[in-house]
Amino acid sequence: MKKKTINSELVYLFAIIILSFSIDLMTIANMGLSAINGPAYILSKKIDLLTYGQAEYIVEGIVFIIFCVLMKKFKITYLSSFITGILYATMADVWKIIFPFFQNQYEICFQLRIIYFLIGFILSAIAIALFYKSYLYPQIYDFFVQEMSKKYHLSLKVFKTGFDCIFLILSFIMSFMLFHGIVGIGIGTMLVALFNGILIDFFKNFFDKHFVCIPKLTKLAEYLKL
Repeated sequence: MKKKTINSELVYLFAIIILSFSIDLMTIANMGLSAINGPAYILSKKIDLLTYGQAEYIVEGIVFIIFCVLMKKFKITYLSSFITGILYATMADVWKIIFPFFQNQYEICFQLRIIYFLIGFILSAIAIALFYKSYLYPQIYDFFVQEMSKKYHLSLKVFKTGFDCIFLILSFIMSFMLFHGIVGIGIGTMLVALFNGILIDFFKNFFDKHFVCIPKLTKLAEYLKL
């Protein structure tokens, strides 16, 4: 089967747009966010001056520092993963402006909440798989998983599941410390933590089978090559 050629830069932009939209969709579903997004969401709920996107800047900055420490080195190119995180977080706030529906807590029937959650869950997995097809680095969470799994020769699917579970525990701790209860965590959070790695791996293999990404900005692609 002949693979279709697609532009790497467009794949990257689509990934940012889809991922940011998916998190807003999962938020209004109110069934629990991805464990990865939990800490930033909880922080934004505790500090009124912070939007979700701004809280993401803080959390991703901390994860970026931890990543550099574990890699035992720092490269200027690594900063592109942090830039991706800023673009994604900013776009998540922009979607709320475009669609005020994302800002308000309307009463949504349980059936629609399930649909919104499932669509958001699938879209987020597709977006992350798209990031892995582009030479431009994904946001730091996924870049962390990608590079650490390579460094220690671990399955991407297994490492991603473990990474999500660590963030799930962190979300529980933050929720109880800041609110003395559960905030931003639900049955959906558990499902994402357990099955996100599997779903991402499925879409990644699908894209690898059917598409080839070709960069337009060849010099930038060579510069960012790991």
